[in-house]
Amino acid sequence: MKRLSYERWPALDRCAWEELLREGDILEGRGAGAHWAPATRSTNAHHYGIWLGWLDRQGDLARSVDHPADRVTPNRVRAYVSELLNSVAPKTADSVLRDLKVVIKVMAPDRNWRWLMDLSNRVKQFARPRAAKSLPRMSPQEMFRKIIATFESRYDYKPQETKANLEYRDTLMIGILLGAPIRRRNLAMMQVSEHLQFIDSAWHLRFAANETKTHQPIHLVLPTRLSPYITFYLDTVRPSIAGIVPQDHFWLAQHGGPLRPDAIYQRIRFASERLFGEKINPHAFRSIAATLLAESSPEDALHARSLLGHRRAETTQTYYVQA
Repeated sequence: MKRLSYERWPALDRCAWEELLREGDILEGRGAGAHWAPATRSTNAHHYGIWLGWLDRQGDLARSVDHPADRVTPNRVRAYVSELLNSVAPKTADSVLRDLKVVIKVMAPDRNWRWLMDLSNRVKQFARPRAAKSLPRMSPQEMFRKIIATFESRYDYKPQETKANLEYRDTLMIGILLGAPIRRRNLAMMQVSEHLQFIDSAWHLRFAANETKTHQPIHLVLPTRLSPYITFYLDTVRPSIAGIVPQDHFWLAQHGGPLRPDAIYQRIRFASERLFGEKINPHAFRSIAATLLAESSPEDALHARSLLGHRRAETTQTYYVQA
């Protein structure tokens, strides 16, 4: 679903959004969303922009209203959800509707949003995660050996070739996911100086609590076999993808700028088919890692929860471990 960029939001919505994020003191008070973490602000704005984009396509955005909440009616939202469910995965529709509910409730807290909460709960139940699908045919160990073999075979690597740059980047993404199965949002936000640190021949990957879905800090050590290839990517491949690198983003798109989560999803599916003979979703690598630990030993299985950044071991066991 296409979203309306913030610059194109109606003035009414931009004013309401800025009031949500308004900082203040004990006398002036703060906006209801001022406490949101940066990642939460970004996601809520993105999903609210999807709502505005849908309204714009329906011709409803041009209608005069006194408050953004006036557009959020039961019939209109049901039509919106129906289109969401027909165009994106149920889990995505659940997230988009949930964040619209969150934003509009704090924009207009005095209105009765019981109907919206009930609708959101029904969509959430419909999108309730099931046990992970079957694992890929190739084992995690075989996948990792294939990654290393692919890097070692590139003795004639030419950084001026765009295709070679992109394939190297995508292969490295999968290698990192095999060793550190972080969520796609964290993979996309990786920055060289902020999230990566080279210590004792290994790259360490860190995310602060306010950058993760579960609000748990993440610290993972990437496999040492990947260390020289990460260094080569930073020194040679990354600068060659888009010429001069103007920013600190680790994953760069072909024409400059950060590689977005949706693009990462597609690139990993294409790369996994090239490397392993089947398309694998980025999220599937979390099940692969958890299952690998569970199959190793009961002691290693206990580490799966922290590896995936889950608060509860039951979540890991029910939805990720396939052993």
